[in-house]
Amino acid sequence: MSVEDENQEQGESDLREFRIGVRVDPEEGLQSIGMEVVNGLVNLGGRIVSLQGGGATFRKLDPNDEAQHKNLALTGCDIQVIMDVSGVGETPASQEHDRLYRAGLDLINPYMQIVGRETQPADTETAQEELKRGIELLKWVLDINPGNGSAWWIIGKAEQALDNTEVACDAFGHAYRLKSENADTAREYMYECLKLGRAAQAISAARHARELKPDDMGLVANLALALLIGGELEEAAEVIEIAVNGAPDDPINVNLQQRIAEVCAGVVPQPRKLADMDAT
Repeated sequence: MSVEDENQEQGESDLREFRIGVRVDPEEGLQSIGMEVVNGLVNLGGRIVSLQGGGATFRKLDPNDEAQHKNLALTGCDIQVIMDVSGVGETPASQEHDRLYRAGLDLINPYMQIVGRETQPADTETAQEELKRGIELLKWVLDINPGNGSAWWIIGKAEQALDNTEVACDAFGHAYRLKSENADTAREYMYECLKLGRAAQAISAARHARELKPDDMGLVANLALALLIGGELEEAAEVIEIAVNGAPDDPINVNLQQRIAEVCAGVVPQPRKLADMDAT
């Protein structure tokens, strides 16, 4: 048997690179990186092929320090994991994972609050039961694949519909860490943080979302809002000016600019939570 025939018989490998490790985030504390994803892929049929050397990450103690290699603090370390994911999707666990995910999403989807889409009210007994059952199913999904950031995001939307702000914020936080390249996930996490008055976490998430989509004036305005609630008034004024110049016909941005100006002038008090924006 030729090598080519043997490879076809055994199936082609699909090798992917992942990094696992720990990070120290100034706002979020000690975090694991990549472990949920790798563990989830193993449960779904993936196979670890090798471990390779990683490295350390650092940050400046003073962000304004222009020195390149001085005054750095260790913020984490990681190793490289090479996995063969060719078997993902073929195991019974993987198929059960997908079935539970679809069932949970189907129950929650009608009640998810999404801009521009009609949403069914979540205040009926049936709605409450369906939302709670959907959350339960998605938590079973996470038992199989703890790296499923989409499942965490949908749980966050369900808890949001149930007005469970603290639990929703926690769920969106998980989704944000697992889907850090998704600006919508960062935005949802930011809003729930602002509802709870967690301004530092909200500012961090808003900055990240803007970095992902710098031309989205809505995300720029979100950062200005987070800065306002966090008391960073000078920067909030600078950022909202960018948003208004970029989208001058958006009344939300114009109103936010006026509110920031009033807070800076001492006309109205600084909001500490998102609800305070409607209090005056």
